[in-house]
Amino acid sequence: MDKGLIIHTVIYGDEGKVLVIKRSKINDVLAEYWDIPGGTLEDGEDPAVGAIREIKEETGLDVQTPRLFFEYSNVDVGKNKQFVTLVFMAKYPGGEITLNPEEHEEYTWIDPSEVGNYKTVAYLEECLKEFSRNISQISQ
Repeated sequence: MDKGLIIHTVIYGDEGKVLVIKRSKINDVLAEYWDIPGGTLEDGEDPAVGAIREIKEETGLDVQTPRLFFEYSNVDVGKNKQFVTLVFMAKYPGGEITLNPEEHEEYTWIDPSEVGNYKTVAYLEECLKEFSRNISQISQ
């Protein structure tokens, strides 16, 4: 079975809200689902460096020092491939969010508890629950 490594990042603001982005209608994977910035790790790339790269590509933001806090694994039987997703968290650096319209068509800031109100990728609800636990420990 083949393996794939995916990296994503929860970008959070001062008030605890997180950035979510909606995949475009023309996206060939889970079109119109809400997700957080991320994508496939390149061969030989450090995961934190990949997270910074993906954030820049998908939002135009320049984040610093993302911190790993969550992992998710699933098997795509049709592709005979196991995907491992590493999720980082990073403070919103400020600045304008600029989406690549071929990948994403909309963004919004949500309270993590509101994630159930959105059509999201499979791991996101569990991920944001873990994020809420982590962020409360950091802010103490």
